[in-house]
Amino acid sequence: MSDHEERAPNALAHGPVKSSDIERVRRHIGKCAARVARDDEASATDRVRRLMDRDGAGATAGEVMRQ
Repeated sequence: MSDHEERAPNALAHGPVKSSDIERVRRHIGKCAARVARDDEASATDRVRRLMDRDGAGATAGEVMRQ
């Protein structure tokens, strides 16, 4: 068991939320969403390549994706 004291939910807050805080969080979320989209695209591309390698060079990407 850890030896720390529980704090109130607002213990780390440094005053009320400002519009700049909200904009900063929105930018961060946008960057994260873009990163996830790139990672998903890369994963799909890798999957197609692996399936095409497994099924032979004669298979098209469309044939592989239908499997």
